[in-house]
Amino acid sequence: MLNENNINGFLLINKPINYSSYDCIRIIKRIINKKIKIGHTGTLDNFAQGLLIIAIGRESTKKISLFLNADKEYIATGKLGELTDTLDHTGKIIKSEDFNQIPDIKLTDIINNFKGEYKQTPPIYSALKFQGETLYKLAREKKFSEQELENLANDKKRIVNIYNIELLEYKHPNFTIKVHVSKGTYIRSLINDIAEKLGTHATCYELLRTKIGDLDINSAIKLENLKSIEDINNNLINPEKLILLKINK
Repeated sequence: MLNENNINGFLLINKPINYSSYDCIRIIKRIINKKIKIGHTGTLDNFAQGLLIIAIGRESTKKISLFLNADKEYIATGKLGELTDTLDHTGKIIKSEDFNQIPDIKLTDIINNFKGEYKQTPPIYSALKFQGETLYKLAREKKFSEQELENLANDKKRIVNIYNIELLEYKHPNFTIKVHVSKGTYIRSLINDIAEKLGTHATCYELLRTKIGDLDINSAIKLENLKSIEDINNNLINPEKLILLKINK
């Protein structure tokens, strides 16, 4: 019989929509020994889906730092003419306007101009911290005014790198992009930054993380298919094998 105390490795999860990254950990903890150390290598927004890497066992959780600089790939859909406070569809609409359809070539040109480095302002609703508190917690608890929160977000501006970006589809007012980015890039912000170059705003409605380094969502297991210790163990990647994979650009 499988000894759950010996379970050690990385699990590639296809995180479903409306689950937090920690929800996935809680579900796994219900299946295996709760005393086993478990962690993840980077959060994925609740409204988003896609690749999430879970480390199980002390030896694997020690190697989480290997993923901190990993580049990532996403497919995202934004809606032009609408802005929410969270920059995604779960937030409160704060601006809405009619935005006329534009030629595909114009949108493509704007998107292509984002290739390379640019200075990005993160969303107010993000996991970045100020005096030990996450910005999203400060925003939800209304400890600061909207202007103060915007100032805090502006103070967190950073240089990000868009290695590749392409327009997959444009069905007004929605557009879908595929993008390969450096660590710390907020796709919600990127969607709105693209829209601002067009003279409007945009909200992210769909977000799918397809890659972390060379690790691909096609190798991930759906959370709903994890029902037993055997299911987990059979899908674990050995930590030593993972080191051989290219996880950083």
